[in-house]
Amino acid sequence: MLNLQKIKIEGKEYQIIDSIQDFRAEDSFIHRKNKLAQFKGNGESKKHVGTYKGEKGDRMSNFFNYSTWGLEHFDLKKKRKNFESAKEKGALISESKCFFSKSNFLKYLNDAKTEYFAQEQHYHNNISKYYNERLEEVNNLENNEMLFSIYDASDNLSQKQNRGYIRSDDSVWKLWRELILPSISYLSILKLVPIGSIHAEPLFYFRILLDYQFRSFVHPKSLEVELDATKEEVQIDLANKKSYREGAEKYRREVINYMPQCPFTQITDERLLIASHIKPYSICIKKDKKEQALDFQNGLALSPTYDKLFDQGYITFSNDGRLICGTQLSAYTWEKLRINPNAKNMMRIYPEKRAYYLDYHRKHVFLDNYEELM
Repeated sequence: MLNLQKIKIEGKEYQIIDSIQDFRAEDSFIHRKNKLAQFKGNGESKKHVGTYKGEKGDRMSNFFNYSTWGLEHFDLKKKRKNFESAKEKGALISESKCFFSKSNFLKYLNDAKTEYFAQEQHYHNNISKYYNERLEEVNNLENNEMLFSIYDASDNLSQKQNRGYIRSDDSVWKLWRELILPSISYLSILKLVPIGSIHAEPLFYFRILLDYQFRSFVHPKSLEVELDATKEEVQIDLANKKSYREGAEKYRREVINYMPQCPFTQITDERLLIASHIKPYSICIKKDKKEQALDFQNGLALSPTYDKLFDQGYITFSNDGRLICGTQLSAYTWEKLRINPNAKNMMRIYPEKRAYYLDYHRKHVFLDNYEELM
């Protein structure tokens, strides 16, 4: 049996009984202010979550505990469903059992800051003018968890592809549509039950995330986006980057000398080990932090698969060196990686003099809120 990962939210512990991680934020769903230049229209407030027929449909129905997708549950005179009509007609999927978190919204905005101000994608609008007002709106949210309801917004009269949609009329639904950027964002949903209550009515934890290559610290234009940076400062950053590359081999050799095997695989063959930065080198080389980019204690020796897991924020480590697994991967994937995400003492690194770098990784690189997993 697969190990059910645990998560702590606002002091309450839950088990993750299922998850869906790859709901891409299509341009057709995005708020009109954020839309890409090549697309027209205002965007629709219902979110596509898959097909509701066949094997994939069974998966979606089992996840949401809802099976009557696409039926004519709504008043045809109104042309669309709303919460009241969905509840009356039996199309309510979950009432006040879904939630977004303020901490996740803030992390998303921090990750997306560079894209907001130095757009790699081409948008209809200069989206930088919306960033600060959206950040202020999130900071002013009174609760860390915002509950909302979802209902079936599918329509088998017009959607011959049997496409399933969910919608909400709650204000937080409008807010997340305004925050996210098209094509490079996606929605993750965790299905939770309280510890020891496997048959309880589930909660659905909605989270928004950004593609790794568009996160602020690795963004293609990251060197340009110290938002008030001068041309001379950018040139200094580029020079530091060149200087780092010249010292990279010495850095790698010192990392592996200090940590001669991967803690996951016990591989000691240097040809298969990667000197993974804990605090990303692209951050280190800014503002005269080149010494951190070349500090061997800012490195871990990892074999390639685990290097990617660490580098892109799927795993991290506590200050005492214990492994912390995020919630972005399925129980099946963790099992194939031979990692039990609940066994926090199963693996350690030597954390001496790495606390500063590990703290940065947990706060800025790790995809989850690590405090929910401690």
